[in-house]
Amino acid sequence: RDADAVLGLGAQIARPEWAEAITAIDAADEVFVTGFQTVRGLAATHGLIFVFRSDCPFCHRFAPILKRFEQEFGFTVLAISMDGRAIPEYPNARPDNGMAARLNATAVPALYLTAPATREIRPVGFGVMSMTDLVERIAALAQDAPASARQP
Repeated sequence: RDADAVLGLGAQIARPEWAEAITAIDAADEVFVTGFQTVRGLAATHGLIFVFRSDCPFCHRFAPILKRFEQEFGFTVLAISMDGRAIPEYPNARPDNGMAARLNATAVPALYLTAPATREIRPVGFGVMSMTDLVERIAALAQDAPASARQP
């Protein structure tokens, strides 16, 4: 007997709900790939502002994720330290000169998407975010952006 028959998988795969699940997974994959491409394209015209504190455990947890995202997608990240001290992933962070207050960054870590050409700054999120969260949120911001801030 073949392995599918022994395990009873042959009948399960033929069920309609399996086909629907596969269709849903394919659709989710397509959305993620589109988001991935959108985010990669934004790196040429947008940057990220990362607001943190050196004594924040969540900031230390998020910084390596953001650094990997930065390297993977080619974004420039402006790191701003609210306490004036750096963290390992961002040793050249700038001390906060009032930017955190202007951004209304009351919780850290905080991440913002910026379009320097239009001087628009939009919050991406607060707290620890995964790579997937970053792709999804930044792609959503790109879809919601005014036409003047979108990439040509």
